[in-house]
Amino acid sequence: MTKEKISVIGLGFVGLSVAVVNAMKGFHTLGIDIDDVKIKNLQQGKVSFFEPKLEKSLKSVLSSKKIEFSNDFMKILDSDITFLTVGTPPKKSGDVDLSSIKSALSKISKVLESKEKYHLLVVKSTLSPETTNKLIIPKFEKQISLNKMDVVVNPEFLQEGVAINDILDPHIIVIGGYNKKGIKFLIKYYKNFYKKLPEIIQVGVTTAELIKYANNSFLATKISFINSIANICQKLPDVDVDSISYAIGKDNRIGPLFLQAGPGFGGSCLPKDLSGLISFSKKIGNPSPFFEAVENVNASQPKQIFTIMKNMEILSPKKTISILGLSFKKNTDDIRESVSIKIVRKCLNYGLKIKVHDSMAITNFKKIFNDNIEYCESIDSCLENSDCCIILTDSDEYKKLKLHNFSNMNKKNIIDTRRILNHKNFKNTNFYALGLGQFK
Repeated sequence: MTKEKISVIGLGFVGLSVAVVNAMKGFHTLGIDIDDVKIKNLQQGKVSFFEPKLEKSLKSVLSSKKIEFSNDFMKILDSDITFLTVGTPPKKSGDVDLSSIKSALSKISKVLESKEKYHLLVVKSTLSPETTNKLIIPKFEKQISLNKMDVVVNPEFLQEGVAINDILDPHIIVIGGYNKKGIKFLIKYYKNFYKKLPEIIQVGVTTAELIKYANNSFLATKISFINSIANICQKLPDVDVDSISYAIGKDNRIGPLFLQAGPGFGGSCLPKDLSGLISFSKKIGNPSPFFEAVENVNASQPKQIFTIMKNMEILSPKKTISILGLSFKKNTDDIRESVSIKIVRKCLNYGLKIKVHDSMAITNFKKIFNDNIEYCESIDSCLENSDCCIILTDSDEYKKLKLHNFSNMNKKNIIDTRRILNHKNFKNTNFYALGLGQFK
């Protein structure tokens, strides 16, 4: 069976992952981006962000000549399917910024005007409901009416840290479209892609857009829920939120995923999509106090850390705070909407001296805080002469820490926001963990 030729517009986390995995699967793949520096680096096998297996896989498909990168949109003409994966960052209002989408659509539509062979545009960018109907489809109405192309919405559900696995083994494939030809064409592509076809759900375009928003907003809800429970646990002696998470997660109606209490969720997806759903709900005259509450719980969660710091009597100028973990989750260098940024900013407002450590995210953190904080290459140097250590990510290197690793601190004040350390081994320290009642 002849495999389709693929083009991918927008080579961020989603786009590059999609492009590389398609090439791994034997599809001739073209990756397009307007960033010339990014294109040059990708041509040399260099990825500007960390994602496990991605750079190694990129170098492999470059060697096999299954993938090429360009800033020339005209090369779309050589492909059968174009995946639109352009970023849709949030505005301060919570609305989605569509400026990059609009720019890409203008270029794509001009190119496809000259194409005679059928073409399928697959929208993977996260869009608020009705955007495809009101913005994207009208751009291609002439080609669609001539039966020369179709537009379908095919949302992605990729998690940073396991993106390649998520593409290779998705829990479901959602296809939103109106024309049977476009839907059948995409299903044919997926039959070429997978040996065993995953479950496919066919819906309307707007339903597909809303599925993505609903998916991420529900995950955000689970996190805010368990964080609310964790805050109760912290006030009660001998109560452990992890035991509660485990117990309720065994209920099939609930499930164990995203029930790990912590300092709050971050990243490029959950905060943005939750905010987008709140904004969209208001626009259609149906404001949602429920989703607003989920957002408010997340925004207030870092306050739990400062309450503990206040009890430790270390919120005074010139005290030194060590922060272990800067990315919004382990196994990534992504600091977008990371709790670490909020913590550091507030600590600086208190006049505290800040030392940070993260094996992956230091470079990105420097872009925000410059020389206002100290960046440490090792955990030992980060903890040296510190008055308090705050663990913000559950990275494996932090899970291995023992009591002796904190011996060079001025005072052993430790705040474990992820409960990765065994509290029984820290009885002789001023040890606190979010969601863990004091076991004294």
